[in-house]
Amino acid sequence: MTASSSDSNIVSPPVDVDNQQPAPRRIVSLLPSITEILSSIGVADQIVGITHECDYPPEALEGAEVVTTSEISPYTMSQEEIHKIVCTSLRNGDSLYGINAKALQSVNPDIVFTQSLCDVCAVSYPVVLETCAKIVGGPLSKEGIGPKVISMEPTNLADVLTTIRVAANALDRPEFAENVISQIENDLDTIRNAVDTLPKPKVAFMEWHSPIFTGGHWIPDMVEIAGGEYEMCNSGDRSVAMTSEEFSKLNPEVIIVGPCGFSLEPTIRDTLKMYKKDWWRALKAVKDERVYCVDGNSYYARPGVRLLQGTGIMAACIHGEGVASILGDELVPRAGYLRLTVDMYEHIAIEE
Repeated sequence: MTASSSDSNIVSPPVDVDNQQPAPRRIVSLLPSITEILSSIGVADQIVGITHECDYPPEALEGAEVVTTSEISPYTMSQEEIHKIVCTSLRNGDSLYGINAKALQSVNPDIVFTQSLCDVCAVSYPVVLETCAKIVGGPLSKEGIGPKVISMEPTNLADVLTTIRVAANALDRPEFAENVISQIENDLDTIRNAVDTLPKPKVAFMEWHSPIFTGGHWIPDMVEIAGGEYEMCNSGDRSVAMTSEEFSKLNPEVIIVGPCGFSLEPTIRDTLKMYKKDWWRALKAVKDERVYCVDGNSYYARPGVRLLQGTGIMAACIHGEGVASILGDELVPRAGYLRLTVDMYEHIAIEE
C-alpha cells in the first residue's frame, strides 16, 4: 500500500482572481500528523477543525475547534488499560474514536483530511464519511455538495513524504510540498552521512510495553538511516505483539522505547518498572545501559514531518552524544530522549 488520496466530491479549489492564488480553505484535520503536515506547507491559519490529540504546532491550534472524542487517554490510563479497551473495541467492531457532529457542522469545512491506515490511531474512515454525509451533505450524498474527504495511508517513510505532496496538491500548493520534502530528504542524508562509517548495532524499537509491540511501518526505515540493524520487522509491516521470550532471543544491543501516543515522562516511568522482570535485567542493552526512552507521541507515532527529528534522535541513541553534537539540536532535540542507567532502575525499585 502506498500513500494515496481516497477522496470524494472532487472540486477545483476557489481562486483569488486578484492574486491568482487559491482562496483560503476551511480545513479539518482528523490526525495530529496531518495537522503538522498542513502547517509545514503554510496553511495552519486555514485549519478550522482538529482532533483532541492535536497539540502541535501552536499556530495550527489557534481558533481551531476540537471535533473528535475518544474512549482512551494516555494521560489518565495505563498501557494495560488502553490495550484492554483497544482489544475489546476491535473484537466488537467498535470505533475507539468519534466525531462530534455538532462541532464538525459548526466549522463548516470544505475539505477534510483523515486516514484509513489504523483505527487505533484516529477516527475510522467509514465513520468520517458517514458523519460528513449526515450533517453537511457530504461525500455520500447524491448532491455532491459536501466537503472533499482525503484519506492519507502512509505505511513507510517514503509514503509519509508522499502524503505531504498529496496534501499540498489537494490545496493547489504543490511547490510548498516540494520545498518541504527536499529539505527533509537533505536532512535525512545529513543523518545518514554522519553515521555511515560507524558500526551498526542490533536495535530494537518497543512501541508498547504491555504487551511488547514491535515498531513497524516507517520505524525500520528510520533505524536504517540512523545507522542501526533492525530485525523486528520489515519496512511497511504493521506493528505486532511479541512475547518476552521472543524479545529476549533477539537480545538487542540498543533498545529504544517509544510507546504510541505517550510522551517522554510516562515512557520513562513505565520502562523503569521493567527492571522488576528477570528477563529484562538479563538483556545485553540493559546491562550495558543502552536503553533509551523517547517521546513516541511527538517523533515516532505520527507519520509526519517530525519523523525527521525522530531519526536524528535514533542516531544519537545508537551512536552516542558525539553524533548528537554533530547533528545539532535542530535534528536531535535533547528534550526528546533519555538514556536509562542502572541506578535509575534501582532507585525506582527502592521507591516502590
